[in-house]
Amino acid sequence: MKPYRLLIFLFLFSILSLSSNASVEVLGSLKHVHTVNPGDTIKGEIRIQNNEGTDQEVKIYQTDLQYNFKDNTFYEEPVSHNRSNARWVQFSPKSVILKGKEARNIEYEMIVPKNDSLKGTYWSILMVEGVAPIDPNQKGELNIRTVTRYAVQIVSEMVSKGKGDLKFLEPTLIKGEDNNLFLAIDMVNDGDHYISPEVSMELYDEAGNLIKTLSASRKGLYPTTSTRFKLDLNGLPSKKTYSAMIVAAGSANDVFGLEYTLYF
Repeated sequence: MKPYRLLIFLFLFSILSLSSNASVEVLGSLKHVHTVNPGDTIKGEIRIQNNEGTDQEVKIYQTDLQYNFKDNTFYEEPVSHNRSNARWVQFSPKSVILKGKEARNIEYEMIVPKNDSLKGTYWSILMVEGVAPIDPNQKGELNIRTVTRYAVQIVSEMVSKGKGDLKFLEPTLIKGEDNNLFLAIDMVNDGDHYISPEVSMELYDEAGNLIKTLSASRKGLYPTTSTRFKLDLNGLPSKKTYSAMIVAAGSANDVFGLEYTLYF
């Protein structure tokens, strides 16, 4: 699953001006994955840096993360779903003022409950956000500020992985840019652990001959989330019937397939 860098536009009634608050940067990975057993205590750190020469206030807070195949991403309150590990994670500081060019660490500790029923993947977000000050001397009607937030994923992978279960929704034909035709493969992770499958499709003609093998960009799915994989049908003869074998292959035994008849 790819990391998220969020750009939030705040509209404030002041003067018509634009001030950028993108000086704060998270160094290194935006996804911290820890393999754990029940009862473990794990410590980690997130390195942040002020790239400008002036002081910058930064706030750090928790959210959950969910997303779906409709391209919606939700950053909700901590412990909003039953696979959130936000309650396990403590962190410090909650806010800090970085001096010009200063770098420092956000320290976190994860205490996994002593519960043998825990299995699979649990996750939450530590959000790192620069705070843009408001100039009280500004006058006018509108002030537009740009705020940069980094969503750092804190992931607990239990040694007991549980079951993997990817479910296919009904494939659909969609048009992209320049009217290119795609087959949209929507999948839901109904299993216990994170899966990042390689999705491919073999197309056969009515005589059973292999016409083409297609593949989609790799994406990750946490349990309960869904996402869309797109297979480019550009260049294939239309007004024909094809037999499609669609395979989503994760690691180990996480391999799932679907047979589908396609006409376009």
